[in-house]
Amino acid sequence: MKVILLQNIKGFGKIGEVKNVSDGHARNFLLPQKLVKIATDNALKEVATLSLKREAMDSLDKENAQKAVAVLATAVIEFRKKASQTGTLFSSVTKQEIAAELTKHAGIKIDAEMLDLGAHGEHIKHIGEHVITLDLDNGLKPEIKISVKSGN
Repeated sequence: MKVILLQNIKGFGKIGEVKNVSDGHARNFLLPQKLVKIATDNALKEVATLSLKREAMDSLDKENAQKAVAVLATAVIEFRKKASQTGTLFSSVTKQEIAAELTKHAGIKIDAEMLDLGAHGEHIKHIGEHVITLDLDNGLKPEIKISVKSGN
């Protein structure tokens, strides 16, 4: 079934793109969530309008992302967690916690999937300074400093 994307779907496509999907996936997931609409002749004429909307959103997103990168480049995000005497945390710092703090600092929505903790894997488990990478959709990949200190 041919469908037109009404929203950006990470890993699948952007607004206004025409995609072939299985009938079941379209009927059971994409259509009920209003992520797509069926690509009829009239709907295909609307693709140009959706493409203009996508271009406007992309330029705005890129501008906001560049501002966020400028803010985050100088910031050090700090967490306080209980730790053993050897520096191992009793409860690790998760991607979700980091994403929430980055969202507050940057002023744009940052999802946990955008974070690459590198050698740490899914969690930061030790006190100290850590550098992580943020992978934004428009090709920007700033490195962010995370400081984990012992305490409550």
